[in-house]
Amino acid sequence: MGNRERKIGVGARPARQKPLSVKRLLVDNRSMSQPDSPPEIPVPLLVSSVWLAQHLGEPDLRIVDASWYLPAAERDPQAEFAAGHIPGAVHLDLSSDLADPDAPVRNTLASPEALGARFARAGIGTEHHVVVYDRLGGFSAGRVWWSLRCAGHRRTSLLDGGLQAWTLDEQPLSDRAAEHAPGKFEVDPQPQLLSDLSQVLESLPDRSLQIVDARSAARFRGEGPEPARHRGHIPGSLNVPYNANLQADPPRFKDPESLRQTYERAGVRFDRPIVTTCGSGVTASLNAFVLTLLGHRDVSVYDGSWAEWGNRDDVPVARDRE
Repeated sequence: MGNRERKIGVGARPARQKPLSVKRLLVDNRSMSQPDSPPEIPVPLLVSSVWLAQHLGEPDLRIVDASWYLPAAERDPQAEFAAGHIPGAVHLDLSSDLADPDAPVRNTLASPEALGARFARAGIGTEHHVVVYDRLGGFSAGRVWWSLRCAGHRRTSLLDGGLQAWTLDEQPLSDRAAEHAPGKFEVDPQPQLLSDLSQVLESLPDRSLQIVDARSAARFRGEGPEPARHRGHIPGSLNVPYNANLQADPPRFKDPESLRQTYERAGVRFDRPIVTTCGSGVTASLNAFVLTLLGHRDVSVYDGSWAEWGNRDDVPVARDRE
């Protein structure tokens, strides 16, 4: 899926693989790994603060603070980062560092080449294991994780519980900016990880794609505030709000069986292709992360999401609970 980005040295899309059973996920100190995973996932997808503390300072580790907020939050992620962050972390902003500034839709992902250049400037090389976190349990960290994957970086994990879990576990903070030499980031575009409006639209008549919307139930139904011109959702889509992946305080991810049940209750099938969507591709990436965590290998993010679909007059909109 996703042909908006230019293909460079990328062959045909591989055939879908049978989803891994939840029982095959290894859970240790709230870290989840997939011992029988294919080569593209050589590191745990989810790591705990205990795991990160044990590996802190290792030369092949890079840490990214991906904290980002909607304007209504009235929070400054860069100021918060300067005040205190996980030692060795760099801050990357999904809207200013990783988005295409010339795209008509906000937060549109930059090209793989632009992403690779930005990651390299942050000191990230192909050899590095990158652990991404934020201050809201994955709200924006999932987007940066997915961006790394889109550029071809496979050694990427999320920190379960983010900075809140790190501080709750009494781990150290730093106010010093990390000084990494520029990395050698080899770009390997993964266009199948992104979908565009035409692909989603073409799938509607035969429901060939499962569309999973990460927005709140109210926005999905077309109720409450909506920044786009139209309210509602893409016809036939299913609603799994991004925070349904999380539990407790700090917001850590649910256990694998509970996560799977969350999606199945919403009508999601794990034997069919999935496209995730949301307001502008941010929390859709967190749902895509979770589906990948659960073993699904045919997941993409509709990058334009409702910021694009909801501002068009030539695409269908539904307001039912379908």
